[in-house]
Amino acid sequence: MSVAAPDAAQDGGLMRVPSERIGKLMDLVAELSLSVAETVRSPDLEGLELSHFETAVHRLMMIVREVQDAATSMRLLQIDEVFKRLRRMIRELERQTGKKIDLVIEGGETQIDKLVADRLYDPLLHVLRNAADHGLEPVEERQKAGKADAGRILLSAAQVGSEVRIIVEDDGRGLDRDRILRKARERGLFGPDEEPEPGALWKVIFEPGFSTAENVSNLSGRGVGMDVLNTTMTALRGRIGVESFAGQGTRVALHIPVSLAFLDCIILRRRSQLFAVPIDVVSEITRPRPEEMPRISADGGAELLRLRGDSIPICRLENFFDSFVPQDEGDTGTAQVVVVFNTQNGRLAVPVDEILDRQQVVLKPLSGRMTKVRASYGCAILGTGEVAMVLDCERLTAGGGR
Repeated sequence: MSVAAPDAAQDGGLMRVPSERIGKLMDLVAELSLSVAETVRSPDLEGLELSHFETAVHRLMMIVREVQDAATSMRLLQIDEVFKRLRRMIRELERQTGKKIDLVIEGGETQIDKLVADRLYDPLLHVLRNAADHGLEPVEERQKAGKADAGRILLSAAQVGSEVRIIVEDDGRGLDRDRILRKARERGLFGPDEEPEPGALWKVIFEPGFSTAENVSNLSGRGVGMDVLNTTMTALRGRIGVESFAGQGTRVALHIPVSLAFLDCIILRRRSQLFAVPIDVVSEITRPRPEEMPRISADGGAELLRLRGDSIPICRLENFFDSFVPQDEGDTGTAQVVVVFNTQNGRLAVPVDEILDRQQVVLKPLSGRMTKVRASYGCAILGTGEVAMVLDCERLTAGGGR
């Protein structure tokens, strides 16, 4: 009688590794990447004839990139770990609201950085609470509208490029445009006769303390839920999209980077300051003629880039980073190149002096007094040892005049 050998695949070959160790490995990989870049770009190598050096450098950089990807993948986990906790909360929401809720989950196998997953639960819970409390109608109201008794909430995730897209969508009554607009006008967010577009109006629900609830409950009414979501998404370098249709429901889409460790960027120079911008937000790079960049008013008003018949707002980095971008003697304010970014508010044109490189950078968060720097995720240490500010293009669209 033979005894079968233990199946080594039963546990999937998994090992439990503390997240602190993985974090330490990520830091070491980042330092390795910087050291390699500093070495291969050393000025001591200039003028030397080194046979096969370029080939060896290319292979070394490819290996470093593979090590970075492997280290990053170790910190990824399935987002279903977050979704499972939310699934358990639905039963509690049914009890508290007295409504029937059918939660549909899709894409739970999508992978996301553990540091991102740890911060997603509370914001997603706020969105689900809003959908259950404000969005879904009571059974009687749904029956009159010809809907199923149970309200449907879709919670889905999918990887799109270098981002994870998370969607929370309900089939309820939709956002109350009139009530939101009235509250927004009371707070001075819109003029008394202003009729904003839906995209602009829905954004006010993320304002601190904004709420249309008449009564405060343990589910909503304090005006802090969506503000928490907005703050968390900003910290995670993410963005939010909201769509709503009366009587049909509301769709909240969250776009978050798969990993927070490394960032593919284009390195820019404006005067003496270096900037890095995530490559996935770059629409195009152009070298406009002077007549394509007219100033609308002579007293320092708005500027537009005329690009193939479209007018794109121009944002000058010196309006945000005037203490970091010193005025050079003889600088007329002109720039050699314009980079066009895709943002939630449409395209944005940013003049720069030079496009230097494309690099995978290590993002370092701002700390201390540097946290007051506007429109920046953090800083990136380049292979040359120089520091570049990593631009948050969404906050560039919020204005920035002195």
